[in-house]
Amino acid sequence: MTRLTLISAMLLFFSIAKTFALEDYRRNVITDPSISRRCNALMSQRQLKIDHKQKIRNLLQRSKRLIQITPPERKTILTKLKKNYKHLSHELRLTLNQIQNKEETIIRKGCPGIKL
Repeated sequence: MTRLTLISAMLLFFSIAKTFALEDYRRNVITDPSISRRCNALMSQRQLKIDHKQKIRNLLQRSKRLIQITPPERKTILTKLKKNYKHLSHELRLTLNQIQNKEETIIRKGCPGIKL
């Protein structure tokens, strides 16, 4: 019976100590509003780039489908479609690089609560 009482007392002590440590942490953490504003701006810029990436991918699929269904006799249309596809592919690569750059900037700035 004494072992059970000792174990339960230790568990109670550790749970109370954890609660006090958590409350002490919340009181002592400094939250700078300028950091939050900067992080929010970076996150919104990143989200805009992600939306742009999705639009480009949809346009690439559409362009690919148009290239496949265009008859070979329509050479000028095919060349324009291929040129457009190539331009969209390049734009997608640039956007992916910009998204990666934004993510690295967010991490370097030390934004709290990062959820990428």
